Amino acid sequence: MPIRDTLRKAASLFVEMPPAEKAPAAIATMSDAEFLASLPKTAAASPPNAKTVEQIVRESPGPNLDEIKPQVQEQPANVPVLLENGTLSYSAIYQMAKLPNEPFTAENVIELLAQLPAELPIQAKRATLKITLEAMSKTSGASTEKVIADASRKLAALASYAESYQAQADKFVGLASTEIQKLEEQISERKRSIEEAKTKAQQVASGCKAEADRLDDVLEFFTMDVAPSKFAP
Repeated sequence: MPIRDTLRKAASLFVEMPPAEKAPAAIATMSDAEFLASLPKTAAASPPNAKTVEQIVRESPGPNLDEIKPQVQEQPANVPVLLENGTLSYSAIYQMAKLPNEPFTAENVIELLAQLPAELPIQAKRATLKITLEAMSKTSGASTEKVIADASRKLAALASYAESYQAQADKFVGLASTEIQKLEEQISERKRSIEEAKTKAQQVASGCKAEADRLDDVLEFFTMDVAPSKFAP
């Protein structure tokens, strides 16, 4: 699946958000209607509090997904993306995209999940990650929303850079192919010229040889009939 399609799919996913906490009011001061309204509702009557990934990104500090457009031509000469060993410097792409630095990144989540047992149910993994983020939020401000925004923005940056690089590569390939075609036409013309020169050289050599033989006959006709004359007995 192309990165852009992956980004579109990810942006439309829903994330269940924790309900907003409200300070409990004193029951004695509640009216009957207020008391009934404060009672917990069933899951069927209350849909989960959810937001799309795109909504979360818009509400998080930093650029929206459609604003993230790192281009190859904007790449600083001293900050290569494609390294000599063939690997990519993703940090260079994110730097060009001017993405905010998060205290707990999407890569940190990947590393944490890799340390959990593979057979652990996904709900248990989510609970573990939630506990980790809640603990970090008190000191660094890390949160689920920031991790989601970080992953989404990095997806957008990768998609934009890959498309930009592909467009540049396609342009180069098009120009180079046109140049190669012209060179091949010149080579074909040169080859025709070479064959024509060889043919003419053979014609000249053959014609000169034939005329030389005729002139030689004249000379030999007037000379003594001794070798090397062809008229020698």
